[in-house]
Amino acid sequence: MNLATPTLAALLAVSSAASAQEATIYLAQAVQASSDEDRDSTHEDRAPTEREELALAAMEGLMSQSAERALPIIKKVLAGSQTTLVKQRALFVLSQLDSPEAEQILIQTSRSTNAALRKEAIRSIGIGGNRKSLDALREIYNAGDADVKEEVLEAWLIAEDKEAVYQAALNAKSEDEASDAIDALGAMGAVEQLRKLGNRPNPSSRLVDAYAVSGDLASLRKIAEGSGAPSVRADAVRKMGIVENDAARAALREIYSRSTEQEIKEAALDGLLTAQDEQGLLALYKAAKTTDEKRKLLRTLTAIDGDAALDAIDAALDNRP
Repeated sequence: MNLATPTLAALLAVSSAASAQEATIYLAQAVQASSDEDRDSTHEDRAPTEREELALAAMEGLMSQSAERALPIIKKVLAGSQTTLVKQRALFVLSQLDSPEAEQILIQTSRSTNAALRKEAIRSIGIGGNRKSLDALREIYNAGDADVKEEVLEAWLIAEDKEAVYQAALNAKSEDEASDAIDALGAMGAVEQLRKLGNRPNPSSRLVDAYAVSGDLASLRKIAEGSGAPSVRADAVRKMGIVENDAARAALREIYSRSTEQEIKEAALDGLLTAQDEQGLLALYKAAKTTDEKRKLLRTLTAIDGDAALDAIDAALDNRP
């Protein structure tokens, strides 16, 4: 068999047309074709060169090979002169190999001073989901700067490692660090972990946002009816509208009717508007006792632009209740 550097079409046919040993040789040659002439032009936003396209296809081909056959080629790529783009793909392939050595290489690279390779190694650990590697990211997170912490949070988010993100929020050294971890928990729908954070005094507005994103009405109401800062309590009321279910709409109507704090009542109106609770606003409008309150409710109701708003407008013009 001719083992000259293969074309892309030939490379894609390797898995079905060649033995495992021949396929490995083809893949190694294709990766080698991504040479020094492309190295300095590597940029995340640019399209791959033809040589890189071949090398990237070779990397994909390695995923169908055993770890024993693939690892020597990947190690050669990472230590060689191939472009950063090709090396990043090699790191992804490592995350797909069932091999302790592959995991160790990823962990080592996640501590690299090369920002692009470090970021890809961390992301690949998240994709691979190996428990030992994910745990190793905790040390990297704790010692890293803001960029590294963001990259590790993304990896934990990919792997849905809620406990690791919770610990990051719990042990945060700054408000920004805590907020980023809380945002990740909200995106993961980590209700249990977010509720544990909510048991601490003085919950933050970012925690309110996370509760809203995860649809945790009970925790929003707990903050709204708690003794925290008025602005955070009002924000919790306002964000109930994001939950957009019958329970949230009923809670907003009740809070509006019971509260004597103007900031809370206005937040409840904002929440009802967000939830598009036309009937709820109409009921509150009809029950209002003062002209000033009716005017505020009517303005909120008409912002929805529904049938209930027209009925309320007609009633107001006809001087009917």
